[in-house]
Amino acid sequence: MSIIEICRCDRGRLLVSEEIDLLIERKEAELLPFRSRMEELRIEFTKETVRFAADWYRKTAKEYVLKYHEVTLRMGAEKIAVMKAKVDELVRNTEKRVRGELDNPELWWHQKPHLHDSIEQYKQVADRYPEILDRAVRRAIGYLGIILEESGFHVTASGNTGTYGEFWFERPVVGTRPVPSYPHLLKWSETMQDIIREYDAQFEEAIILYTEIHQLKEEKKKQEALTLWDSI
Repeated sequence: MSIIEICRCDRGRLLVSEEIDLLIERKEAELLPFRSRMEELRIEFTKETVRFAADWYRKTAKEYVLKYHEVTLRMGAEKIAVMKAKVDELVRNTEKRVRGELDNPELWWHQKPHLHDSIEQYKQVADRYPEILDRAVRRAIGYLGIILEESGFHVTASGNTGTYGEFWFERPVVGTRPVPSYPHLLKWSETMQDIIREYDAQFEEAIILYTEIHQLKEEKKKQEALTLWDSI
């Protein structure tokens, strides 16, 4: 039986506003633990992404040194030292970069619940991660592209589409400044994946409760409108 049928079929009569308020209160109490756990998972995911990104910066910088060895050899010791110093600085600022992307309430349903959000938005299928979060992770690690571009590797994170081979940026809106973003195949850590699997499970139950609360509130407004009409 749906939440509205419960409102309208309680012993053949409409539930009064006070009774609906009790149902709303009960449903909101049921929802609270889900939102609390989802916040814990958000914090865990951010911390794990910081660890992942710091390792990824170092590993990927070395991969490009090998991949484009002719560029590396042309740089010489002095320029290589400058590049390594920039990578080290990026690693030190990993938390700032990651939080700059993941501390966004729009990414996390429990922080900004929406009634009609897709039930699939946090679903993982094999190595395809939820786009809403994968895009943020790619932006966080994409800052390495700026260093690679400045060092002469075949990458652009600045939006220059001249002779570069790899475009490490996106334009959220046509005409806006490009945002660094890693464009290639990316595999999250197992811990990151596990956290979001649990977040997805919490979300699927939470959005059902949230929808029921909304329906109850709408039913209360309808009954109040009907009561006002009948009283005049």
